Amino acid sequence: MLDVDLLFLLDLLREAGALALAMKAKGFAHGQKPDGTVITDVDHAVDQLLRVRIMARFPDDGWLSEETPDGVARQAKSRLWIVDPIDGTRGFLHGSGPWGVGVGLAIGGAPVCSALYRPADDMMFHGLSGGGAFLNGRPLVKKESASSTVIAPKSFVSALAGNGLETETKSPLPLLLRLASIAAGEHGGVISLGSKNDWDIAAGHVLVTETGGVVSDLDGRAIVYNQPNPWQRGLVAAAHPMLHAHLLKSVRPSW
Repeated sequence: MLDVDLLFLLDLLREAGALALAMKAKGFAHGQKPDGTVITDVDHAVDQLLRVRIMARFPDDGWLSEETPDGVARQAKSRLWIVDPIDGTRGFLHGSGPWGVGVGLAIGGAPVCSALYRPADDMMFHGLSGGGAFLNGRPLVKKESASSTVIAPKSFVSALAGNGLETETKSPLPLLLRLASIAAGEHGGVISLGSKNDWDIAAGHVLVTETGGVVSDLDGRAIVYNQPNPWQRGLVAAAHPMLHAHLLKSVRPSW
């Protein structure tokens, strides 16, 4: 991705964040999706803003978003934008936790660029494959060691303790922001069970790998985007390969 396109993306996420904050201050409607998860007018408004602007600039690219009906057309595209308009909708709605706006770009199924913005805190993460990861323009460095704290379900407390790791079982961070916290050095890793949608991972993927970390499914397989089913078989992410290997060993007996 050219620098000019990355600047476009960062500016766009700031605009999307400003829209979300303005709607939050003014008041908005909310409801439930068929699967029981929360949806707000803000999710839809941010999704529309991002989709209109990105597709106007890159009309030949594909689009995948939590709030846009999926279709087969994207599978024929080499370049795919993967979007979570509001990561952490429940926290956004109730004021109970951090939230953000996340956009990732995959080319040929591999993540190459992403931006993740926390508007309430004015924290902008971005990453570029081979070009590093950044927080508000400052480089996030690769880590020879990492935090010993892993965000994971309670069932992993004993196994992780055996590797000298602490388990945080009730993190307020939604999944994209958990990946950003690994890149920032606040957490060593994340274990998330069950199917994970691509938009729950893509905007945080490059942030982890560009700071020396590893992102995989629960079997240790690389995440490949733009598949017919836009979800992955769980998630294991860590700040460096050795820690990732330890997390996989903890996961496999229970999966």
